[in-house]
Order: sequence, then structure tokens, then C-alpha cells
Amino acid sequence: MPRVWVGMSGGVDSSVAAALLVEAGYDVVGVTMQLWPSHSADGGCCSVSAVRDARRVCDALGIPHYSLNYRDAFERHVVEPFCSEYAHGRTPNPCITCNDRLKFSDLLAKALTQGADFLATGHYARIVWDSAGEPWLARGADESKDQSYFLYRLTPEQLRHTLFPLGGLTKVEVRRIASEMGLATAAKRESQDTCFAVCGDHAAIVASRIPEAVVPGPVVDLDGRVIGRHAGLANYTIGQRKGLGISGPRGPWYVVGIDPVANRLIVGPRESLRALHVVARDVVWRGETESDLSVMVRYRMSPVSARCSVAGDMLDVDFADDIGAVAPGQSVVCYRDEVVIGGGVIECAS
Repeated sequence: MPRVWVGMSGGVDSSVAAALLVEAGYDVVGVTMQLWPSHSADGGCCSVSAVRDARRVCDALGIPHYSLNYRDAFERHVVEPFCSEYAHGRTPNPCITCNDRLKFSDLLAKALTQGADFLATGHYARIVWDSAGEPWLARGADESKDQSYFLYRLTPEQLRHTLFPLGGLTKVEVRRIASEMGLATAAKRESQDTCFAVCGDHAAIVASRIPEAVVPGPVVDLDGRVIGRHAGLANYTIGQRKGLGISGPRGPWYVVGIDPVANRLIVGPRESLRALHVVARDVVWRGETESDLSVMVRYRMSPVSARCSVAGDMLDVDFADDIGAVAPGQSVVCYRDEVVIGGGVIECAS
């Protein structure tokens, strides 16, 4: 029978993924990646309780469970670039980086060298096969939980050795299955924050490594007039309205630019966030060099139609309608119907 390593975070999704694979007759091994030092008894996927819950589920399913230390690799490939991006006025997506550089590279490679045939996770995404026998990443059945955006960098070879048991299920169905199976994580709440930032305080992580990224400075309008003070550029992203600490008859104000060289936060009216064109770098692509596709520039947005053109490592996306705030450092992901064609890291928008 095929052997599967299941990446287990201690949450309900990965628990059900493992349970479904056991039920389907696979030889299943549960694996928890230790990514971030945490002695918290309760918290996100790196907490003591997360490892404990993953082990409890594996014990109930009668499968082995192992914890693997990836802390150094996580620091090098995810945390350090995350802090550097914020220090340069950009808004990174660490989940995409972690999937790309750790889960579906290092962990998948280790699974295969240890005799496994597949790596499975609890992501809400699907793998579909074309007539030539090639695998493609596709949206999960639950539109509200679809996580294909975070997985767009997966290669065909990685997809051949990947399983997404929850791809055809909704979150409600997953909760029901967990409850019916009596899994310890059935009612466990979801973690909404960056896994290594306690209570979503990513600026504290940045400050611990790059203190100059959180040095207060001027807030200026589009004419360069100083109208307030910011609390450090790492606390802000393009399109942000809350927490600016400024008001006045010309408001409301939105972050429209971040100038790390001068340590300035630039604000303006909402209409100044208008974007019709996006340029991305570090591109992965499996389609024609020019085509009309559905595009997302941030997670949980509704896909919009755009003309996509790829030249080398650069992707140009032209939208027919204004898509609002676009944050450099985030990813643009392109779809044909439900299938991911490719994407890249946003460099700029205009």
C-alpha cells in the first residue's frame, strides 16, 4: 500500500486529512514540523499544545507520529526574508514562502528519501490531471476556504507526490467528520495569525531583528506635507486605514506609499489607491506567454479578469477595472477557470 507522510499542525484540518487517508487504506505517518521556538501551552501551530494534539490524534488513529526540527531552515528561508521585506516597505506572505521553501521542498524530499510515496496536508485545494497525464493545482471545493493561492508555486513534479484529502470537502463537512470520528481536535479553533507572530504582532518580530524598521517618523500627504507621526514602517501596509492616528477634514486617510529610505509613511484618499496594472517578479508559469485569465492579488479577494503577459521572470497583468489597493511583496496568482496557471511576487502597481 502507498505510504503517506501527513504534515500535521495539530489542527482539525490536518487531523481529518490523516484520518481519511487511514480510512482509505494508506500506510500513514504523522509528521509535525517544529518551525518556531515556543513554550506556550496554548497557541498556534508551533505551540506545545499543537504538537501534543497532533500526537493525540495519531495515537487515536493508530499511526506513528514524529516531530522534525526545521527551526533553523524556517528562520533562514521564512523569518529573515519576512523581516527584510517589511524593512523595505513591502508586505510579504510567509505562508507562501513556507510552502515553497520548506513543506513542499525540504519536507517532501525527506518523505520521499525515507520511502514515502506522497506528502499530504490539510490544505483546501485539489489536484486535477489533464489528458496528457500532467497534474495541475486547482481550487478547493469550499470557495470560502480555498487555499490554492498559497500553493501556486508547486511544480508538476511536487504535485505528483502530493495529496490534498480535503480538496473536495467544505469546512463544515471536515468539522462533522472530525466529530463523528471522535478526534481530539474536532472543535479546535482556527489560528488566524502568522504562526510565528504572537497575537498577530509581526512588528515585534521585525523589531527584534531589524530595529530601524520600527523607528517612528513622519506621515506625509501626497504633497509632502507632514500631517502626523507613524510608529515604525513595519506596522503598515498599502491600503491600510486603521491605526494611522491622523484625522482631519480631508480624510479618511489610507496608506498609499511607504518610503523606507526617508522613513516616511505616505497617505492619501482612497481614490489614490486605484490600480489597473501590476508587475510581478520571481514568476512560475505553465500557460501561454499571453492570455486572458482570472487573477487574485491577495487572499480572499474575488478573482477578476485580466490580460496576463509573461516575459522571462516578469509578469505583467492588465486589469479592465480598478482593483484597489495592491501591496508589493504579496503574490498575484492567475487562474484559468479553477486551475492555477501561475503567478509571482508583486513588484509594483499603477
